[in-house]
Amino acid sequence: MTLGERIRSERQRLGLSQEKVAELVGVSRQAVAKWESGQSSPSTENLLRLAEILGTTTDLFLRPEPQDAGLAEEQLRRLFRQERERTSAERRNRCRRNLLFALGTAGGYLAIYLIGRVVFQAAGDASMLGWLFDNSPGRLSYLYGWLLHSGLFWAAAAVSALPALWGKHRFSLTALAGFSLGLFLGEPLGRNPAGAPYGQGHYGWALWGGVFLWSLAMGAALERLSHRRPIPEPKKFQVWLGVFFAGVLAAVLLARFGAASAAVH
Repeated sequence: MTLGERIRSERQRLGLSQEKVAELVGVSRQAVAKWESGQSSPSTENLLRLAEILGTTTDLFLRPEPQDAGLAEEQLRRLFRQERERTSAERRNRCRRNLLFALGTAGGYLAIYLIGRVVFQAAGDASMLGWLFDNSPGRLSYLYGWLLHSGLFWAAAAVSALPALWGKHRFSLTALAGFSLGLFLGEPLGRNPAGAPYGQGHYGWALWGGVFLWSLAMGAALERLSHRRPIPEPKKFQVWLGVFFAGVLAAVLLARFGAASAAVH
């Protein structure tokens, strides 16, 4: 029995005319006639309405006859194959997007590195390689030089970029922003006498560390706010921004207060 024949059988069982069924479903009588004759099929929404009106379920309408079982099985195989291909394509696109985001975050750190060489390195007659790789205290400003000399610069880059490979894009962006803020605030606010050895009388490292660690926590919070949503709700994001910058300000004040207390003692 075809779908149309089942619709007609159920309609006649209840003693309803095509006009009455069409009125209840919200379509024309001609549409119902075409459904019953097999010239067209009802949409999913109309099929659900039919089942409700006729007091049955959609399973009754869609149940295949024995001679249709092979066709139904082939349709299921085709649908499964299409779904598998769609899932594979989505996975490839997601991996490509994550890789590009991780590379972009690493590129951000490379840009900061080169800007630091221009802004925080003393002028001299060093070669190009010397300009790119010299980390001696006499050549670099304190905080920038300390980050490079200790390896923390590239460790922070890895901590920021690698989570992007698993789709944690907001975390990576927030960590990169926190690193930049910590560096460019810590340099002027924790200035050290030129040429002083690393670790001597400078508190820019504390300011940078506080801001960067805070950015990691706030990046994780932003990921939770954005769970199952590409963009967090505007009000929640505004609150998040306020908390983020409040934490940055607190890190600056704590570092300066700690330095002032150390100077008094």
